[in-house]
Amino acid sequence: MKKILIYTDAFRGNIIPTLGISEKLHQMGVHVHYMGIPDVTEIISDTSFPSTTIFGDYYPKGSQYIAGKINANIIRSIINGGLDELIYELNPTAIIFTAYNPIEAATFYLKYKLKTFLLYCHFPIDNDFSKISFTEKIKEWSINMLMDDANLESTNILINFLIDQGYAINSLNDIMAIFENFNNIIPASKDFLTENAIISENDMYVGSCIPEYNIFHLHYDMDKLDSELSEQKKSGKMIIYCSLGSWADQIDKEKAQQITQTLINSFRQESMKDYILNISVGNLFEDYQSHASDTIRIHQWLPQMAMLKHSDMAIIHGGMGGVKECIMNEIPMIVIPLGLDQFENADRIAAHQLGVKIDAYALNDIEITSIINRLQNNTEIKNNLFKMKSSFEKASESDAWTKFNPQTLTTK
Repeated sequence: MKKILIYTDAFRGNIIPTLGISEKLHQMGVHVHYMGIPDVTEIISDTSFPSTTIFGDYYPKGSQYIAGKINANIIRSIINGGLDELIYELNPTAIIFTAYNPIEAATFYLKYKLKTFLLYCHFPIDNDFSKISFTEKIKEWSINMLMDDANLESTNILINFLIDQGYAINSLNDIMAIFENFNNIIPASKDFLTENAIISENDMYVGSCIPEYNIFHLHYDMDKLDSELSEQKKSGKMIIYCSLGSWADQIDKEKAQQITQTLINSFRQESMKDYILNISVGNLFEDYQSHASDTIRIHQWLPQMAMLKHSDMAIIHGGMGGVKECIMNEIPMIVIPLGLDQFENADRIAAHQLGVKIDAYALNDIEITSIINRLQNNTEIKNNLFKMKSSFEKASESDAWTKFNPQTLTTK
């Protein structure tokens, strides 16, 4: 049986699509084995997929992670053969790296010459709307990562290793040439893009990659939640789900608090008596739990896919995971971006008329109630959601998956 390694970072939004891909690969007859730092393998231990913990000395359990920060010790360890024994034992045919590990991927490729896939769970930030191929976008994004002052040590280690491997390095573009050997997995449909991007032979648009088995729901009493939501449905009121994501207080706590308070104030109005707001406030729970009422249900965390199956509308921050889950459930979105790739995603939601984008600082009680009322029976948005969902479903069955076919999957 062919074996594929998956090397994922610790960000939940990046782990979830790998699980969807792993399920699909398993159905295709491919053996999947995860490797990662302790916080990753602890999560994977709740699945049926095997995993091996690596680099625990550099990232002990409970570490803080910075997106785009490359750990020079990891680059050095890969080069010096720290994973030689493991790779020999597992004998993989290919490896998948997640979004924030492109430099680790390049080092790994140079060291072990494995067929390499890069999984980008969101579109590279700041250059999304150019018309170049996704491969070129990734090269630009990785160059920016290499040029970051915080990554200079890692960059120098990689350059020296490239030279040792016989590469002529005269510029950063020479370093990025290695990315032309990789396949780039995009868990989305190309139709979700707003630009007329070129598709290179290395780009793989593979659909939503939402796993059937969601390990992040394990700690919820799903029967109790289903019962509560069924009772809410019986009331005849519109159910609105809201989440600003698990990173909201870290991205911009003041903005997250402002949005949360404005939403609560909006749903207290008499004009909103026919709606029920189920809002997940994450680490801000202690600040807002006292605001709960019959029509405002305050939760610390909620299982998002389960909530969307019962909801009529969603208010979200615009991360790709939540956007895809809304599309696949055909739920109109009100997107209030906080940071990262959320602004570009919100622009796409607005451009495709799948919902409405709102600037957090322009948010007020009147605007939010007006938009909710406007979206409630908007058939055009419903039709657009149906079309986009169909496009994602088509992508999930695309020929791109043949690159993982056990009969043709080869190294290099």
